[in-house]
Amino acid sequence: MKTITLKRTFTTASFVLCAVILAFQASAAYKIYKVKGDVSIKSKNGTSLKAQRRADVSLSDVVTIPKDGSLDILNSDSHRIYSSVSTGKMSVKSLIDKAEKNASNITRNINKKVMAAVAETGTQKRTGYDAMGIAIHETDFVAGPPVPIPGGMSYLRYLLTVDTDPDAIHQNFLSIKTQSAGDDETFNFAIENFIDKPLYYNIISRNNWDNISFCFPKNHIVAPKSESVVEEYTYLKDNNDKGYVVVASESDFSLDDAKRLLEPEFVPAQMYYLSVITSNQ
Repeated sequence: MKTITLKRTFTTASFVLCAVILAFQASAAYKIYKVKGDVSIKSKNGTSLKAQRRADVSLSDVVTIPKDGSLDILNSDSHRIYSSVSTGKMSVKSLIDKAEKNASNITRNINKKVMAAVAETGTQKRTGYDAMGIAIHETDFVAGPPVPIPGGMSYLRYLLTVDTDPDAIHQNFLSIKTQSAGDDETFNFAIENFIDKPLYYNIISRNNWDNISFCFPKNHIVAPKSESVVEEYTYLKDNNDKGYVVVASESDFSLDDAKRLLEPEFVPAQMYYLSVITSNQ
């Protein structure tokens, strides 16, 4: 009898945990950012309304986009804007999934073109530090901070939590900035690579420094001594944003790899370059 009780308790706890996880995934607030054409939205209670800017929507709502129409959905938590890539009838979740897949495809194609161009022109076999004329020790695998870092704090943690330095101080090897995405309210990220090697990169919001995540599901590549504008990912400006940190390396890397950079004593097996922007205005 005792075993049965334990099993029931475990089953109930598992059910509750799954429910909490699902609720968390659907907790983001979604709004209509822009509408073109006679777009309608039907909620799960059967009510059908004309789509209007700033109206709240849920993932289960069904939108109907005419042939000449389009719809942009804003995730109010991440400030990411998802633009429809097809017309017809679909759920808000389907619209977002299709927009995400389209952005990933664009990223993959751009990365292929960058690497093909690099392979064609060839690159000098020197490290980023060599290219800058700076000597390093074999254990210096994170581009050295140009300012003293408090004890027990890694360079990445410093960039995520401290905003007393001018951004330019930390932009020796690459820089991060934002540029208008077509209006005064939206922006795209732009990364400039100052070294003579291609760099894989991703971006971390300083708003969530205690639980970091990447802005992009797939790392982008910026060519040697070039600028990369991430036009396939558009964001809404927010005065409460604390800025962003770009993490880059000459080899591809994962979020788990980036999280290790938060450890003050960690020495990675590959070179990493970091930079920061403390405002998107």
